[in-house]
Amino acid sequence: MIEFSKLVSERWNISAEIAEQVCNAYVKGDSPYYLGEYNIDFCVELSTTLLWEIFDFLKEIDALSSKKKRVINAYKKADMLSNELEMRVNYTANSFELDDLLIPVRPNPRSRGQMAVKKGLKPLADTIMKQEEEAKTLEELAQPFVGTDPSLDSTDAVIQGAKDVVAEIIAYDETVRAMAREFAFEDGYFEVIPKNKKDPKFSQYIARNIPVHELAKQELLELFTAEEKKKVRLKLGVQLFRITELLRHHFITNPDAVGFDIICETIDESWMRLIQPIVERDIKLRFQQDAQSWAGRQMVLELEKSFALERKSGPLLITDANGAKQVLFCAVGANGELLGTTTERKTQDDKPPVISERLKQFLGRYRTGRIIIKDNDGADYAEALLNNAFNSWEELPEFTRYKGANDNSVAKCKWIQDEFESLLDDAMKNLYADAICFLKPIALISKIGTESYEVHQFQNLLPVDRFNELIDRIKTAAQLQAGIPIKEIVDSPLLKLNTVTEKQLLAIRAADAEGGIATKNDMLKIKAMSEVSFRNIAGFIVVPDADSLLDRTVVHPDYFDWFPEITEQLNVSLETVLTEPEYLHSFTTDDLNQKIFIDRNLIPQIIAGRRFVTQPTNKVRRKLKLNEVQEGAIVSGRVTNITQFGVFVNINAVCDGLIHISQLADEYVETPEQVVSVNDRVDVRILKVDVKKRRISLSMRNLGQMAPKVKPSRGQLDNLAEHFKNR
Repeated sequence: MIEFSKLVSERWNISAEIAEQVCNAYVKGDSPYYLGEYNIDFCVELSTTLLWEIFDFLKEIDALSSKKKRVINAYKKADMLSNELEMRVNYTANSFELDDLLIPVRPNPRSRGQMAVKKGLKPLADTIMKQEEEAKTLEELAQPFVGTDPSLDSTDAVIQGAKDVVAEIIAYDETVRAMAREFAFEDGYFEVIPKNKKDPKFSQYIARNIPVHELAKQELLELFTAEEKKKVRLKLGVQLFRITELLRHHFITNPDAVGFDIICETIDESWMRLIQPIVERDIKLRFQQDAQSWAGRQMVLELEKSFALERKSGPLLITDANGAKQVLFCAVGANGELLGTTTERKTQDDKPPVISERLKQFLGRYRTGRIIIKDNDGADYAEALLNNAFNSWEELPEFTRYKGANDNSVAKCKWIQDEFESLLDDAMKNLYADAICFLKPIALISKIGTESYEVHQFQNLLPVDRFNELIDRIKTAAQLQAGIPIKEIVDSPLLKLNTVTEKQLLAIRAADAEGGIATKNDMLKIKAMSEVSFRNIAGFIVVPDADSLLDRTVVHPDYFDWFPEITEQLNVSLETVLTEPEYLHSFTTDDLNQKIFIDRNLIPQIIAGRRFVTQPTNKVRRKLKLNEVQEGAIVSGRVTNITQFGVFVNINAVCDGLIHISQLADEYVETPEQVVSVNDRVDVRILKVDVKKRRISLSMRNLGQMAPKVKPSRGQLDNLAEHFKNR
């Protein structure tokens, strides 16, 4: 693929070096998920969306391999293949050019021109195309062919057959086809012919020839979609006299030749009958693909933001009290996942609604700020019931009345029927479907069906498969960026990465179950693991019980070596950096790419893994031996005891370290209580380790941003109070 790097560089306006790296990454099997998140060069210059566009383009080129083989084999069979032609075929990046190369050696045997060739009229056509001055007229040149075939019963029939051959010679000329495409792309126009001329959507286009570049991309997509639904006919046109003049200039070399008039007539016929339909098909496809790429790019950028907000939203509770005996309740997550359902028996008509303890527990379990009440005859009862339920809450949820979907197509969709057939009855399925129609979750649109609800204005302008593919990429990227705990990797989004197999994930899970995975790098020891697979998955996998806090984050092992320099420059411990990654904004470096990567990628990766860093683990951390404690390092510890002369801190070594009172802060400290309390988490610098005396000397001085604040002592407060009292 490296041979196409120049094309990639020009098409996406990126440097030649980056274009080569992208092509090499594609060949190696690296995924845009990995490259966009962890490759520092790509992260700085390219977005993940742009990487996917380039990968899709390279995939299309890959798909041309079989057609390239057909072209090469056809030329071999015709004994016309040269090294130059073979190289040109292999370097071709579009299907149109391959079609142009293939047609002359694989013409349609049933075409009018080929039928005329079978009747022996190729020599007469060649004579016409030579454009030499002849002593004989064209009729005289045609006379010897009369009667050679039952259909050639006159000179007119012979000349018409020769014209059919010449028309295909012109149409099959690859230069002509390329030239005609370029002309139509630059100077063509679209004519929109509505099936129903009274349709107000298309009335503006009637009797208009619209230059191809005057139609906006969204407008083009709408017209292409309408054409697919047979509501319009989108016809590509050009100024006939200009295109025929262009073709004549290309072909005619001798206006005095005996076949001059025939060539002129045939050029017109060849354009109308053979070239124009092909050019129209190719140009429309080119515009459609370009518009779809634009729409896909816009849609992904907008839906990524919407999906991030969707994932942060809390659950929703929907209720329906329209039944005669029961009130239905359904709790649904922000992504549309079913959390739980319950029912509540209705009281008599003359009695106020009474809430059961079971319903109170249900509402407490799925504590939500959003309550949707089906707007029907039972809505008032449901609202009164919920008011009773929430009267003890400090903050009441917001009630919204919702009529529900216009039909129950969502409830009847295959996914809901298959997924919840044994869990929900029809009434609860309908309620769950109403919740989905209210939320319109991006996460479920592919499962529910694109016709069910709209998450973006472009979703019906893209092919369904393409739309679902883009949605799947958004979901997968978000799931990977959030981190995949090692115990959950089987059947996880990691399988969406090209080089990752289920066998590898099962091997990792088995090794972890046996205690063989203590760090991310331990995955390299697994026999089924390849270097490429490890590179692509290592960042996204989280080892929650790892001794090293970095292995509990979504940081890639390639960047673990950065942290000693970071913590030393910032004068903070690694634990502080991982629990408060905002400190990293203060890190300075001469490497601009590193700085951009830290701010744009590394900080979000740490934030995503923060829940694993701070959560307690079942694994007992091994105490460090004294010879393993590194002097000069800044570590995090917990205050275990306070004395008059200093503070003892547990830094996970075999004995606690001591901060002498003189080392508690950069300013004077009267008592240790001015700085710390028992169980405080503090950053300390290891001053000295005395192995023989089993002593660790610590300091909290010169810690920069983490320098402790010294509170006034009791004596200072008393003196201050006395000062103001005597004023």
